Parts: sequence; structure tokens; C-alpha cells
Amino acid sequence: MLLLTSLAAQAQGRVIRVTTTQAERMDVEQIETAVGIIESRRSPQVSAQVAGEVIAVLVDEGQAVEAGAVLARIDAEQYRIAKQASEAESRRLVALHAQKERDLARSKRLYADKLIAEDQLETIQGEFAALTEQLAGTRTQVADSQRRLAETQLIAPVRAEIAVRHIDVGDYLQTGTVAFDLIDVDNLRIRLPLPEYRAPLLRKGLTVRLKSSASGGAPVVTTITDIRPGINPANRSVSLIVDFVNPGDWRPGASVRAEVVLATRANVVIVPQVSVVRRPVGDVVYVLDGQRVVEQSVERGQRSGRSVEIRAGLSGDEIVVVDGAGFLTDGSEVSIVE
Repeated sequence: MLLLTSLAAQAQGRVIRVTTTQAERMDVEQIETAVGIIESRRSPQVSAQVAGEVIAVLVDEGQAVEAGAVLARIDAEQYRIAKQASEAESRRLVALHAQKERDLARSKRLYADKLIAEDQLETIQGEFAALTEQLAGTRTQVADSQRRLAETQLIAPVRAEIAVRHIDVGDYLQTGTVAFDLIDVDNLRIRLPLPEYRAPLLRKGLTVRLKSSASGGAPVVTTITDIRPGINPANRSVSLIVDFVNPGDWRPGASVRAEVVLATRANVVIVPQVSVVRRPVGDVVYVLDGQRVVEQSVERGQRSGRSVEIRAGLSGDEIVVVDGAGFLTDGSEVSIVE
């Protein structure tokens, strides 16, 4: 502070070289920043749907898998035999059903010609109905045996990473035994803590820009998905939930820097931050007036990069000093450096 005062005193009575720019009008975003951790929205488990011995494990922990990928295989021999048996029984009943259908058609003609009694026709109709029900039941058994055979392969339900592998070759699995814990890497979530005084400005749908240091890609632009109703008593913060789809190489567990756009003010006056100088009277900028400058008191607003909003004191068409503003006083003579 003493050095700046000394330099300013030395500047009195001589021309000071400065750079200038024109104040601008533009839309300014009111932004609140926060840091969060990427989570997976889903952590599905893959369990055995049929009992049997594990004969192959095709993935390991940390490996990425696509939806539908085979993770492991259970010995399928008994289920293959059961499927063949049910299909054979189904074919037998199909043949009997067809034969009985022909018998029923012939019996109806004989009954119409009064060549057989009504009770004989009713007996054949009952036998045909019973065979029809047996055939339907057998077809259900065939479908169930096909399902069980297919379930001897443990399949990834979504694109994911293997978090934990619980099984190995030779293990005997019972129905329902958890074989793998997965982490969904496509559908991600971030929880962002914001100061409680920002709560009145928060609502679902506000724009959020996310940047992860673990990813070399462009920032993700998304919106607030949900706002938790309570205030965290530990740090007096409001918790935001932001769900988004992985753009490619974002990973659960990585940190994220977020910018939440609380509001956008249109057509406000903007100047470089270095143009605003702190004086005993408050914040001032130096406005070019010919070869001299006029000290103008201003009210500082929202910062945006290297610029700052001027809420009061400028109209937006002034030429203001940038470099060298700290060495000026009201009425200083200046020389403009291009």
C-alpha cells in the first residue's frame, strides 16, 4: 500500500502511460461454484438364476463390459437334458393331439349321421380337451427349460464395470447367489453442496456446467435434477442432485467442479477487473476525458472471468483505463498506449 501511494505521488505532474478499453454491455450469469464426486446412479448385482457349478468366469474386477456380455457360465448339462426331455414330450403330445383332433372330427360326422351315441361323442370331446391342456402345459415346460438353460450364462444387464467378483471356477452356486457387483458407467450422478443462503434462488432445471480433471473432454452442460429438502447441519449447505449421461470417459469416484447458473442479468455494464481500483471513497474507475481522466465511483457486481459487472456509476459507453489505473487520481494526465 505504501509502495502504491509512493508511485501515485511520483506520478503527480507528469503524463502516465495507460491502456484503455470501452465499457461493454452484455448478459451476465450469476454463478455459484461447488465441488462434488461422481457417483453411479445404479450399482446392479448379477446373481445366479439357476443352481450349478461354475465352469467359466470370463471377466475380472475393474473390467468394462457391454450390456449383454457373458460374465460367467454355469454347468448347463442337466438343463440341456431337461430341455430335450420337455421338447420330446411336447412332440409326443402334438402327435396325440392331432390324432385326437381327427378322431373328434370323425365322431362329429358319425354323430350327425346318428351312427354313434351322444355320450361317445362327449367322451372324445373330453379326451381332446384334456390333451389340449396337457399340450399347453408341456409347451410351458419347454419355455421354462429354455429359460433355465439360457440362465446358465450370467449376463451383464447394462454397460458397466466389474466392481467385485464373488465367484470362481468350481464354486457351486445356489439360486440367488450374488456373483458380481457392477457399477453403471453410463448413468452418472453428482451431489453438490451450495451455501444455504442460495436456497431461495435454487430450483430444478437450472443450468449446471461440469468439469472433471479426470476427463480430458469438454465440460458437460446439464441441469439440476433434484434439490434435497433439508439443510445439512454439519456445513449449513443445500444438497443438489445432478444426473447426467456419461459423455465418454467420465469415471465414478472422480471429483467434479461445477458452475450452477443461478440467474442471468441482461444488458449489464462490464469492465475489466483491473479497471476497478479501491480508494478511500470506495471502488472507482477512471474514465477518459480528452487527455485526462475523471475518477468515477462505481458499485461492483458479479465477476465473470477477468471482467466485473458495474451495477452503478457507468452508462456503458465510457472509455475506461485498464493498465495503469492504480497510479491515477482524479484529473491525471494520461498517454494512451495501443
